[in-house]
Amino acid sequence: MALTYQIRKAAYSIPTNIAEGCGRRTVPQFKNFLDIAAGSATEIHYQLILSKDLSYITPTPAESLIRGASK
Repeated sequence: MALTYQIRKAAYSIPTNIAEGCGRRTVPQFKNFLDIAAGSATEIHYQLILSKDLSYITPTPAESLIRGASK
């Protein structure tokens, strides 16, 4: 349950940070929010691997999700 919450939180964070960055006045500020969004995407990638390793999701769908998360 906590892992599901963390994945959802990171997933919401990606577009939220991109949107917030678009509202900033300078390119460096925008880039900072893009970096934060990229960090959240990396967090989801790891959490999918962890979910597979803990057998929360089966290997075949897990591999598909992990490949999709790394694009």
